[in-house]
Amino acid sequence: MKSALLASMLWVLQCVAVAQTSPSTAPAAPGSEMRVFVLTMGPGDEAYEKFGHNAIRVIDDSETGDYHDVAYNWGTFDFDSGFIHFAVVFVQGKLLYSMEPQKGAETIDYYTKELNRSVYQQELNLSPAQKALLREELRWTNTKAHRYYRYDYYRDNCSTRVRDVVNGLTGGRLRDMTENAPSNTSFRWHTRRLIAQAVWLYVALQGVLGEPVDQPISRWDEMFLPMALHDQLKYVMVPDPDGSGKLVPLVKEEQILYLSNRPASPTRPPTVVPWFGLAGIVYAAVLLALGHFVRRKRWARLSFVVVVMPWLLLIGLGSSVLVWAWCFTDHVVARHNENVLQVSPLMLPIIVLLPMVIFGSRRVLQATRWITATIVGLATIGILLKLTPLFYQMNWDIIALTFPIDLAIAFIAWKLAELPPPAPDKRAARRRGFETKGRAAKGKAGNS
Repeated sequence: MKSALLASMLWVLQCVAVAQTSPSTAPAAPGSEMRVFVLTMGPGDEAYEKFGHNAIRVIDDSETGDYHDVAYNWGTFDFDSGFIHFAVVFVQGKLLYSMEPQKGAETIDYYTKELNRSVYQQELNLSPAQKALLREELRWTNTKAHRYYRYDYYRDNCSTRVRDVVNGLTGGRLRDMTENAPSNTSFRWHTRRLIAQAVWLYVALQGVLGEPVDQPISRWDEMFLPMALHDQLKYVMVPDPDGSGKLVPLVKEEQILYLSNRPASPTRPPTVVPWFGLAGIVYAAVLLALGHFVRRKRWARLSFVVVVMPWLLLIGLGSSVLVWAWCFTDHVVARHNENVLQVSPLMLPIIVLLPMVIFGSRRVLQATRWITATIVGLATIGILLKLTPLFYQMNWDIIALTFPIDLAIAFIAWKLAELPPPAPDKRAARRRGFETKGRAAKGKAGNS
């Protein structure tokens, strides 16, 4: 009896021990094994790196190998079809970018060790269901049919794609919070701020970008910049994933993975109008000084053509690019460009006509005179129209540079019409005299 009782008690204790040591058989919620981050990379050296970059990083403990730690990046383009094809679709505004998964740790090493660019990591406070949904969305996007998109510098780029994914995960809270919040900036404001140190790129973009980039933008639009998205995520509040009902920050934790020693980006655009104006005045003064002697000195004629020709080519060809970009490409930001009044296509014939006039041709003098006067007239109209609210493009730097030079060229063309033809070159006259004497001598020899 006692042995049976002891056996029964031992069996009960064993059952209790097994119950206490057995693992829970309840399965983990899908997505609970994931961690989701927004990676933000600071500016780099190249022109296309000045605006920064970002990606979505997913660490998934349910995966192994290449899919355990992945950075999903919407900023990929390739040259597989050759540089010519790339350049053609780029200038037409038809360039395709794609989303490409890359190893997360290797991505961070590339930006930090090879490019010396700052990298920030923000972990998102998401529920397992939201993480699982994100995993499915990323897998769907990572297919040949869905990874490509038509790239737009401001409205659809690598940063706006990350922004839209995060906005979807938060049920639209990011957009609701920022869409009607003014940023007190514009696309041009940020463009000028970030590329000011690249002078030629600054001039090129200031010339080709039209009025659309001068319209005020919201905080939502401003997140075309990766750092603007990074900063805005800090203020987003979402329901607690634990189901408590209270609001918690979307950013669960932020880390600075690497801080570059490169100079920080400017906080506002530079004041360049006086410098552009000074450059235009100095160039115009040189042209006027040389133009004063073109009817008297041969060296002045040669020097004037050498000095003025780069400007004529720049404006003539540049104006053609502006008109072509406005009318014949898909670049929305190049439309309604007031610079066509300052960088006039009428400069194209002046490339040929002005040197002809300088070297003594009076047949094209009046045409040159009136075309250059028309160029100045159009530029003046462009300046006066800026007094109206319909013409608001921020192009005073282009005006300050071009107007003094165009005015000087028109003045020289105008004055040349009032001056006598250039004196014949003495060496040329002597050469012609020798040739005449030589022909006369041959004639006498033939008669004899």
